[in-house]
Amino acid sequence: MKNKLKRLLPGLKSGLKRALGQGLMAWAAAAFIAGPAAAAPYPEQPVHLIVAFAPGTGSDALSRLLAQSMEGPLGQSVIVENRPGGGGILGTDYVARANPDGYTLTTGTTSTLLTNPLLNSNARYKVEKDFRAICGLARSAFVIVTANTPQAPKTLRELAARLKAGNATYASSGMGTIVHLTGERFVRTVGAKATHVPYKGSAQSLSDVAAGVTLFSAETTAAALPLIRGGKLRALAVTSETRTAELPDVPTVIESGYPGFTSYSWFALMAPAGTPDNVVAKLSASAQAALGTPKMSRQLKTLGFEPMQLGPDQTKAFISKESVFWTDFLQKTGIRLE
Repeated sequence: MKNKLKRLLPGLKSGLKRALGQGLMAWAAAAFIAGPAAAAPYPEQPVHLIVAFAPGTGSDALSRLLAQSMEGPLGQSVIVENRPGGGGILGTDYVARANPDGYTLTTGTTSTLLTNPLLNSNARYKVEKDFRAICGLARSAFVIVTANTPQAPKTLRELAARLKAGNATYASSGMGTIVHLTGERFVRTVGAKATHVPYKGSAQSLSDVAAGVTLFSAETTAAALPLIRGGKLRALAVTSETRTAELPDVPTVIESGYPGFTSYSWFALMAPAGTPDNVVAKLSASAQAALGTPKMSRQLKTLGFEPMQLGPDQTKAFISKESVFWTDFLQKTGIRLE
């Protein structure tokens, strides 16, 4: 009997191994097939949209419209969180270092994504290595304004002459902001020099322009429009390629004799680098669906924004082109923030 068992044992062991091996292979195959199917589709929870500026700003207004409009296509709540500080650096840096799972996003701007890292050593992030582009959202041209008084310039050419005469000042909503840089670009374009006077926000800077304390400002249309319509500010020119619907009687800077001069403040939906392709695709489709509705288009235009529906690759290419321009401009001017 013992001899018989000894003869059978190798065969039993071999059979057992084959059975176990086949069982494990079958289990592994089943797990591989079932794994992706069993995983819950994105998003499983609310998405947080970080605004790097205070409530009431253009970024905040745009982000809240976007969040509300994205909830339907996305199938989840989108919660707007304001994390102001450092001219937009704090909130942007927070997103750059967030978990790249699609649940922490930001409404990036020209200044937060491009000019802040170029101007300020406190901005430790770089757009090309720390972020993934999701969708181009909107842009807003600037309007060059002065006081609506008999003494103030009536045309952009008159403003240029006043700047060339010397001892002129121009206002902005803050040092290093895109408003500041656009104002500086215009001063240099006309071949003049002027003293920059930074303020803590557009409300203060435009108030002093209206009072004649500073000569002009190149502000966003959204910020300046109420004071223009209220008769406090005179609009001299817009920085878009063509005239805007909000100010149809105001010429462009190009029309006023300065070829090629355009400038925009733009906004893009961004995620941390490493966010999966399928998540980026879902977010981009949801954002573009939101931007494509007539209601959203009307709301954006009311705020002075022009929809800018760009997919992930288009947005990345657009930001890269903008980066080249502003890097070159800041290197030539030597403007720095420390």
